[in-house]
Amino acid sequence: MLKVEITHEKDEREKLEEALKKWGIPFYTEEIKANGKTVLKTTAFAPDFVINDLVDDIVRAVDMRKGHASITWSQVSGRSARYASAVKSLEKFRGRWSIADIEGLIEGANSQARIDPIQLTLGVVASIVALFGLISDNIVMIISAMLLSPILGPLYGFSLNVVMGRGRDALTALSSILKLLVAIFTTALAVSLLLKLFGLMPAEPTREILIRGDSGIFYILLAVLLGYAGIVAIVSRIPEILAGVSIAAALVPPTTVVGISLAMGWWGVFFGSLRLTVENVLGLLIGSLLGLYILNVSPRSYYEKRAAKLYTKRTIVVLGVMLLSLLLLELVK
Repeated sequence: MLKVEITHEKDEREKLEEALKKWGIPFYTEEIKANGKTVLKTTAFAPDFVINDLVDDIVRAVDMRKGHASITWSQVSGRSARYASAVKSLEKFRGRWSIADIEGLIEGANSQARIDPIQLTLGVVASIVALFGLISDNIVMIISAMLLSPILGPLYGFSLNVVMGRGRDALTALSSILKLLVAIFTTALAVSLLLKLFGLMPAEPTREILIRGDSGIFYILLAVLLGYAGIVAIVSRIPEILAGVSIAAALVPPTTVVGISLAMGWWGVFFGSLRLTVENVLGLLIGSLLGLYILNVSPRSYYEKRAAKLYTKRTIVVLGVMLLSLLLLELVK
């Protein structure tokens, strides 16, 4: 159980009490002196698992910009009869995010937003494995390449930092995604040119290559759904390897095909795979943002939350406009 103490103005008492009564938790209010001014201090007792949503309601009722306004909470032992009855009615909120959950998500996103040499090496290896699978029509090798690719981390870092209003960290994560894709592309191009030199490349595109050279509205919608599902899987604590394969499936093979087709001069496949790769990147970014936005993952402060939501909406609009442009190209091609 948590003891929550809120210092606020007298004229904010009614709104605050409405917010607390909404949760059905016990509280009491007393007058105190703060900075030489008489204000109110309301003390409430709440279950740990509702503090995230409870504080959101409190900051809407209390203007935290005022010097004496504050919200603090601490762990206490014991429970009252009224608290015990409140717990049962609040069980439905157990699935919501706690403060520790949010902080863990942020820490994880920031650690994964930056790409390191080991991850770049994995991207290179994934590209080579995917290339041999594509030119030999071996789906098992292509799936193996998806398992190796570390693309999920930067995508997750970008999405979470956007919804938290951390623009600089979001750009760092986006840069990491582009670095990985460039590594995959350049590796596929270089290896394809080397194999072509020794006459080891197929004369015509294989079936698996042709599949990745075709784009369309269906693939865009699929990328959005994959981005959404991947992020929901992560925040639902499903093993990252399962979510990562679906994300890698939309990026590693098409990006590898871009390098292969450029090396071989298969221009129809080249432009189709390039368009598919761009569509998948935009679709995955939009889908992951929508997932976190729908799950209501956001900063703690009410004012930071409002700014972050505006930032998220603007980012989705920008990505959406870019994706819409590609949709129009698909319709007129």
